[in-house]
Amino acid sequence: MTKSIEFKDKNNSNNINNNNSTTNSTEKNKNIFFKINYNFDHNLYYLIDMKVGYGTLYKIEEKTIIFENSIINIGESYLVFSFNKATNLEGDANLSEDDLFLKIYSSEGEYNPMIIQSCGDKIYKLGRTEKCDVVIRDKMLSRVHCILFFLDNNWYIQDGNEDGNESTNGTWIYALDDIEIKDGMKFKSNSCNFTCKLE
Repeated sequence: MTKSIEFKDKNNSNNINNNNSTTNSTEKNKNIFFKINYNFDHNLYYLIDMKVGYGTLYKIEEKTIIFENSIINIGESYLVFSFNKATNLEGDANLSEDDLFLKIYSSEGEYNPMIIQSCGDKIYKLGRTEKCDVVIRDKMLSRVHCILFFLDNNWYIQDGNEDGNESTNGTWIYALDDIEIKDGMKFKSNSCNFTCKLE
């Protein structure tokens, strides 16, 4: 059994609406940005993006696995990741199926697609300075904003630099699936920021 809370557009009569998590029509859900579902059986809360507007993103607080079609927001830029496309891009025999295919969209436009190779324990730095492996022209980014690395057959992204210093504006990932809400978790939707407190 679940119970849900919906976040709606401010132009609606109710911003927060409690209801049972039954299936609603598309017309009824068109202004709902996200839901928070409580699962009584597991005693857990889940964040569910409703695919309206710019989506719902949650802040990365620890190393996070990158999945196919993961979308990351840093500053005013967006990173889109995929796999198994690298070999089709160049036809280079040196490319591996573990290599990461990255597209960057910034306020200055779309960057050329790039391939991040899975080279042992190499850490790739992303940020606004030339010392980064991936330089993104975005004034909202930290000098080293986040890092990418390949570990135990998975690609990970982590906010901040390799020394553990956090970025100024954070690294945010789209909630493509239902996300378990944890104490202190931060997320944003529409133009609102939220911090979760579990008591």
